[in-house]
Amino acid sequence: MTDSKTFRTFAPEEFNDAQLVGLFEPDSEEWHEARKSGIGGSDIGTVLGLNPWDSAFALWARRTGQISERQLDSWAVRFGKAFEEPILQMWKQEHPEWDVMTTGTYRSRRHPFQLANPDALAQHMQTGEWMIIEVKTSRNAWKDVPPHYVAQVQHYMDVLGIDTAVMVGVVGWSWEERVIHADPLQQEAMRAQAGRFWDHLTKIAPPSWDGSKATYEAVREMHPDIDNEKVDLGMLGEELVQAQQHFDAAEEEFTRVKSEVLEAMGRAKTGVVVRDGEEVRVASRQARGKGTPWLVVHR
Repeated sequence: MTDSKTFRTFAPEEFNDAQLVGLFEPDSEEWHEARKSGIGGSDIGTVLGLNPWDSAFALWARRTGQISERQLDSWAVRFGKAFEEPILQMWKQEHPEWDVMTTGTYRSRRHPFQLANPDALAQHMQTGEWMIIEVKTSRNAWKDVPPHYVAQVQHYMDVLGIDTAVMVGVVGWSWEERVIHADPLQQEAMRAQAGRFWDHLTKIAPPSWDGSKATYEAVREMHPDIDNEKVDLGMLGEELVQAQQHFDAAEEEFTRVKSEVLEAMGRAKTGVVVRDGEEVRVASRQARGKGTPWLVVHR
């Protein structure tokens, strides 16, 4: 939430079917405690398996105190925080018909595990319509809004009973403004999965395993010590050996295709394919200084 002198704060005790939890300074102890009391917008994409940098298992391990909280103090995070208010100001200048306000953290009355603290709210000065504003910055351009961001604003709209959100920001050094409308069916499915994850938290029972790097790193952190013991892995051990064999075969095939692609590209920097009449970049050759180029695959 923006700590802003430019925009007034609007945080009534009740907003539609949501109840105010409080007004918290970002990263304060009170803010972190409030976040632990439910599933917020920054959590929902991870719970749904949509976050490419996190996993439901890793989030569960952090929230249950089995591994440490992540320290989000990268330049990207600091850049995003620093430019949140200027981006809101720019959006307000482009849309003077909307009154922009910061707000607090809210809890759903119907589903108390749901929390929402959007970057800002906007109200149309003539119609009274409400809209959620979420600010994003990214060095990489978007073709579509990343799914975990869509889930975030769907979650906020669900909690606050608002039908429209706008995702606004600087993405790939271009101005982006994407309107997202409430999807009741998507919100219902998200709410159900969030409820199941909340059960995992309250019962301290881990969610299902997944193949993400975040889960693997979380389990590594959960068991840092090595004792001189043996464990009979049974069929799980056999599954591990088979998975390694499949991985080795897939890696060999992947390397073969990369070699053929490098040869086909020659001196070219970019490799493309044509899909539905549109060129799509799938590979590029990169090098450091005068070093030998390597192949980068763009998924």
